[in-house]
Amino acid sequence: MRAVLDTNVLVSGIFWAGTPSQILELWISDRFELILSEEIFFEYSKVLLRISKGKRDDLVNRWLLLIAENAHFVKIKKHFKLSVDADDDKFIDCALSGNAKYIVSGDSHLLDLKSILNVQCISPSEFFKKV
Repeated sequence: MRAVLDTNVLVSGIFWAGTPSQILELWISDRFELILSEEIFFEYSKVLLRISKGKRDDLVNRWLLLIAENAHFVKIKKHFKLSVDADDDKFIDCALSGNAKYIVSGDSHLLDLKSILNVQCISPSEFFKKV
């Protein structure tokens, strides 16, 4: 099963306990394939480094290396303008280009879309139940 994780899910999973951290554990255990684009990876990096504020750079760097080595990077085939928030379109582009089944997000702009073609936009708790 292929999934795209919104930045809010990844960040929450790294820094706090809860469903997003359990989702990252499932990914590490090869229960699903993490699909990324270079643009999403750049956003992950930027946000993680900003949140760590230089205090947890070792943790951030380990996660970024783990993601870079184990996620499936896709080349974006087509750009869509479907979300009310244009910053969210990169997740849609990635999911559709990478044949992902899910976009996992806590963002209401993505969740309100419910589904785009064959991709379902679902919350972390819904995704956790499915995996």
